[in-house]
Amino acid sequence: MYVRIQFYSHLQYYKRKQKKHFRRTIMSMNTKDYKTKTMVVERDFPCRDNYWAVGLDIGYSAVKGISPAHYFCFPAYAKKIPENRPLLKEAADTDIRYRDNEGEWVVGNLAYEEMDASKMTESEEEVFGRKRYYSPMFKVIVRTGLGIALMEGKEKSSDGKKLYVQTGLPPKFMRDSEDLKEVFKGIHMFELKIGTAPWQTFTFSLDEQNISIMPQPLGALLSASTDINGYQLPIAKKFWSSNLLVFDPGFGTTDIYNVLHGNVSERGTETFSEYSMREVFSRTCDQIENKYHEERNIFELQNLLESGEVRVKDKKKMVFKNCNFSEILAVCSKDVCNEVIEKMKSIYDYFSSYDYIIATGGTYDAWATDFNAVFANMEGFSVIPANVNDPTLTNVFSNVRGYYFSLVNRLR
Repeated sequence: MYVRIQFYSHLQYYKRKQKKHFRRTIMSMNTKDYKTKTMVVERDFPCRDNYWAVGLDIGYSAVKGISPAHYFCFPAYAKKIPENRPLLKEAADTDIRYRDNEGEWVVGNLAYEEMDASKMTESEEEVFGRKRYYSPMFKVIVRTGLGIALMEGKEKSSDGKKLYVQTGLPPKFMRDSEDLKEVFKGIHMFELKIGTAPWQTFTFSLDEQNISIMPQPLGALLSASTDINGYQLPIAKKFWSSNLLVFDPGFGTTDIYNVLHGNVSERGTETFSEYSMREVFSRTCDQIENKYHEERNIFELQNLLESGEVRVKDKKKMVFKNCNFSEILAVCSKDVCNEVIEKMKSIYDYFSSYDYIIATGGTYDAWATDFNAVFANMEGFSVIPANVNDPTLTNVFSNVRGYYFSLVNRLR
């Protein structure tokens, strides 16, 4: 199966490094680069013949996955609709639909398109909050990820193979592991439809002992330590004998994983909810309201990112005007990046005792130029992207790549 590729890239304007170009660059940025895309790409990943390994990262913004036959990503949002409702437009390649005995849902970008802000029943906390495990929507996006992971490729099929899943949680939320396992384990029966393809039925059981959960940033460290087939590289010895931080800014949290001479230190391992892409979006919505007197929320912003414009109305004159908000978004993003850097300086004593930062995630890709510039003159100190050993996969997939190869190596 092959779905049109739309790479989940971020903030291309950050590639211009010189500060004198900053304002001109902001004005030309493409807000689409902030929007979570859908992609399902067929690719051969190693796995023992009698097992079907799945790495799955259920993020606040996107679900990312790797299986022996695919890697994929889709927005972590779903909306229930009337069953068998007729489509008013031709299905796009990236449209995802889900149904089970409890009803039918649209998933990912299609769900955001269905959103009516005036009739929304979900709160931001239900969608983006930590305690979302038992919501119907969370079950749908988890099953959608599992279903895509089980789809066969040209030369590989999951039929008759034992299913294993590796996923992760922010370090300080590892106590939620049992709640997360409850969603994954047991018997699953549902159908998926992607694009114009026919409905595909899934019926399978996932045993609790075959579900593993690790701290998310550990996935990035493992990814930076393994080659294209998941085998450990010589550089891994340096990582595990040095002092390093794994920097994992995401949509809902920024996680920092502290490794001192091969030992994970609880002290200095941090999870911040105030420094994230959700915070960037929240500030952007506030600034849009302040400047244009138009109230928007994070859900609506996802759709507005397609055009980078917000419709402003003059009720008295009955005039509508589309106003570009790309500069607002870029400034908010830069501000949050600078704030998390300052926080890290104070916690880690200006990084004086560290040798490496392993940086991962799509939000890091957005901040990379500004973030890396802070360390440019520190001799003997390196910032290493976690996708360094497989640059065909963006940093969006670094954590889940580590999950997948951690599982495959255990099964080996």
